[in-house]
Amino acid sequence: MIESYLLEQLVAVDTCGTLSAASEHLHLTQPTVTRSMQKLETLIGVSLFDRRKNRTVLNENGKLAAECARQILDAQSAMVDRVRALDRSHHTITIGAISPGPIMELSPLLAARFPNHAVFTEIKPEDVLLQSLRIGLYQMVFLNRHLEDPSLFSVPGTKEHLYAVLPKGHQLADRRTVTFSDLNGERFLLFSSVGIWEDIVRREMPRSRFLVQSDVESLMDIIESSDIAAFSTDIAMRTSTPSGTRVYIPFSDACAVQSYFCYCRAVDEQKYRPWLQMLGHLAGAAPSSD
Repeated sequence: MIESYLLEQLVAVDTCGTLSAASEHLHLTQPTVTRSMQKLETLIGVSLFDRRKNRTVLNENGKLAAECARQILDAQSAMVDRVRALDRSHHTITIGAISPGPIMELSPLLAARFPNHAVFTEIKPEDVLLQSLRIGLYQMVFLNRHLEDPSLFSVPGTKEHLYAVLPKGHQLADRRTVTFSDLNGERFLLFSSVGIWEDIVRREMPRSRFLVQSDVESLMDIIESSDIAAFSTDIAMRTSTPSGTRVYIPFSDACAVQSYFCYCRAVDEQKYRPWLQMLGHLAGAAPSSD
């Protein structure tokens, strides 16, 4: 049986190109890596290297072995992830979303309904969410579009509306609505973990400058003490206290309103039906299969 550390060192040699470079990358001595490669050759029963006067490099056998080693290590990593995800699912509700809004609205409800579970959430791009859902790393994910996929089960989630947060003295502060075009070119404060909303505002306001903040408290301090515009949503306004020094004006552009769908794997529909029914009631719709 070939031990994992031998495969890891072989992959490092292939990636780095030489034994010395691989040794440095792995923080091992070169003789240690050399002995490991000799042991691997003995186990496999073939030569993996062309040994030249001043350099030892992988031969054709070694290249194939390195490719197979990568596949084995990837499979081992996937096995660990899936087993850990299964164990975590017994006592953790893990949710992924493309923006914070659905999580902000749902997390307190899940925590109240399932007091013996920890609620873990992440904001990720759609492709990452779907890939992770399919292998069980998430129990549910929120996307902003409906997918025709028989392997997935979905219910309509919530809607979210983007607002401009402007100083009371702003020239547009008395407007009932604004557009992205109205504010294109202004400076905006932007929280770093807003998912698709960042993509939308950067696309719709290409002349604007965005001052990204990674800490919520720092962001709120700047909002209170400056006249720089910012963003919020109706969900954020319902779940936190709005600033008293600002006016909140909804964007009227179509893309400023996002409708979310909650997905789980079709094979898990019955297992997670209580959660999905809760979402269905919130959205005014019963669960329906794709």
